Amino acid sequence: MPIIRDRVTSTTTDALSNKKFNVIGGRGAFLNAWFSGATAGDAVGLSVGNNDVLVYAAPINVEASTYILDTDRDQVLFNEPVGPGQMYLPMTLTTAINYMIHILYRV
Repeated sequence: MPIIRDRVTSTTTDALSNKKFNVIGGRGAFLNAWFSGATAGDAVGLSVGNNDVLVYAAPINVEASTYILDTDRDQVLFNEPVGPGQMYLPMTLTTAINYMIHILYRV
């Protein structure tokens, strides 16, 4: 059950491009994801292969406090089933976005 946790400080087409667990293999997985932004209007998307799991430019919560992800209020994906493929995480932001993606592989 890998977890990817990071803070991004500039707009990017793929915040996962340099992460170790950015490919879902085998029979697929279930994804949980949390996002919070430092500024209102920040937005994200999440795709696995050619399938959009979270359509790009989805708005996210403003962080409750600096550098904080509130796991009670910032979750946007709940055990979302996905097939195998490369994960992509585009982001549009003004200041910074915190994120955490939990990958639960199917067996």
